[in-house]
Amino acid sequence: MNSDDDRELVQQVINGNIDSFSSLVQKYQFRLINLCFKYTKNYHDAEEVAQETFIRAYKSIHNFRFESKFYSWLHRIAINCSLNYINSKEKQKEKETITDYSGLNDTRVSNDNPQDYYQLEGLSKKVTIEYGNLPTELKTVIELYDIQNLSYDEISHKLKIPTGTVRSRLHRAREILINVIKSEVDD
Repeated sequence: MNSDDDRELVQQVINGNIDSFSSLVQKYQFRLINLCFKYTKNYHDAEEVAQETFIRAYKSIHNFRFESKFYSWLHRIAINCSLNYINSKEKQKEKETITDYSGLNDTRVSNDNPQDYYQLEGLSKKVTIEYGNLPTELKTVIELYDIQNLSYDEISHKLKIPTGTVRSRLHRAREILINVIKSEVDD
């Protein structure tokens, strides 16, 4: 499913088809969580902010004007939600008073394994570092394709390089990042 399919899916959502929105969530959830993680620096918080992003997008999808790609619009909402989340968390920390009994009444129970979050955060940090170390031409292609959601042809035109070179650079960049992930998983 490429970005051109988003137009049809968004229109279907506007027309009341909730399943089409589920398709958009599945398509962009991991990308959005990674984006939110850059702001929250915590995987659990990033998931929460990404969920809030999708809720806001769904509630205001009728305002989407098709002047940009759907992911660009979603990306902007995610950044706003991330910044709001960070600001509200900071304000909450300022207002909290620590007492002898704080935390004793917390009845929430989580089945999540904290070690899993720690490993995901570590992996995300390593991939981010490796992404930062990529040569500029590889980093640029990843950003244009995976973040800005441009097609091979659009990237080719924008960078004034052949489409085959775009594919090759994207493949090389992904291979480097996948090797980082594989080395972490194998450890």
